[in-house]
Amino acid sequence: MIVVAIVGMLASIAVPSWRSARRTARITKAANDLRIFGEAFQQYCMDRGKYPIDTHTTLPPGMEGYIEQTDWDDYAMGGHFNWEGPTWGEGGPYDYAGISLFGADVSTDEMLELDGILDDGNLATGIFRLTPNSRYTYIIEEQ
Repeated sequence: MIVVAIVGMLASIAVPSWRSARRTARITKAANDLRIFGEAFQQYCMDRGKYPIDTHTTLPPGMEGYIEQTDWDDYAMGGHFNWEGPTWGEGGPYDYAGISLFGADVSTDEMLELDGILDDGNLATGIFRLTPNSRYTYIIEEQ
């Protein structure tokens, strides 16, 4: 009985710590992916003189040499990465070039934590913010 009680106490201490570490790892991976992908889109723009066309959750044509499809498909926080192509690129409806998080199943607190890693911790301003289309977006360039 004593052994069971001790194991139970240790589990009650370890499980919350494990969940917290897992959450932090997911958020950190998402931040790193957004930075890496942002640099890849900037490189594409420097190489071709424009950003790729707007796509919805799929990797834009021509980006295969810059980003692995499997990396683009593997979003740590659920949902998908979504390229939001600018109106001044090859065509898109946005006044910015950015990577949004489409269908992410996370809390606002987690997005604030992600914003704190990427930016200013305020989802209304900066390079990571909640855009008018109700998506959390990592802004690469604005006009």
